[in-house]
Amino acid sequence: MKEHFIDLSKFIMANASYEDADGVIYSIPYDETTSFKPGTREGGNAIRTASWGLETYSPILDRDLSELKYCDLKDLDLYGNQVEIFNTIQSVSKEILKDGKKIIVFGGEHSITYPIVKAVKDVYNDFIVIQFDAHCDLRDEYLGNKLSHACVMRRVYELTKDIFQFGIRSGDKEEWDFAKENNIYLKMDLMNEEDLEFIKSLDKPIYLTVDIDVLDPAYAPGTGTPEPCGFSTKELFNSLYLLKEVKDRIIGFDIVEVSPIYDIANITAIAAAKIARELMLMIL
Repeated sequence: MKEHFIDLSKFIMANASYEDADGVIYSIPYDETTSFKPGTREGGNAIRTASWGLETYSPILDRDLSELKYCDLKDLDLYGNQVEIFNTIQSVSKEILKDGKKIIVFGGEHSITYPIVKAVKDVYNDFIVIQFDAHCDLRDEYLGNKLSHACVMRRVYELTKDIFQFGIRSGDKEEWDFAKENNIYLKMDLMNEEDLEFIKSLDKPIYLTVDIDVLDPAYAPGTGTPEPCGFSTKELFNSLYLLKEVKDRIIGFDIVEVSPIYDIANITAIAAAKIARELMLMIL
């Protein structure tokens, strides 16, 4: 009887058990530090639903999701204040990484990347973080909160100096000054071959964070802080495909800031689901 039913609440083809899985999907329904338009706590479920509209095969990568072993643990159970919630995220992420599995995380807002990267630090110690984003996220604090989504890369920089920021086109002068003074690898353009060669030369594990607002609002209206003059979906994918050359070093990724309440025709969630599919086909 079981074969006649499907669970549409999970990402497409997420059929493996945790024990057998090479990759583990989970979502973090958290958006309490959102500074403009809330709603990203529903992003994970929107990405899952959108995934069922995709084919399982990628003609670019010539791989199919049916070839992979991954599970979907759905939403992380969050409770307590922000510090307690972040401790939970770090603890769960660390446990999955220590089990030798790659992590695929759906936000939620971008602040959730910090406790995930803390878990990466616990397990791997020396590593690279690659960020695709419209915003620097390098403020030391925002509205009195050092753990705001506007501060996430400043906190990450305290864990590793090897951060690469692509697609950045917005931020306070303080943030741009901080990047220059500390020689942070920050570009308004997306990744190219030269950038990749530098990343390859470091020969370290890589964690990838994709803020969906790296895309122009025309391609991703469903986000809390849309920023004009961004990139097309195709331009972002062309940049992500460069990472095929370092796929074995990528230990996981997150996709954050999808806010379905503002998403016209679900095009943002569909883009995020395809990003997830391609990255999973690349690294698993």
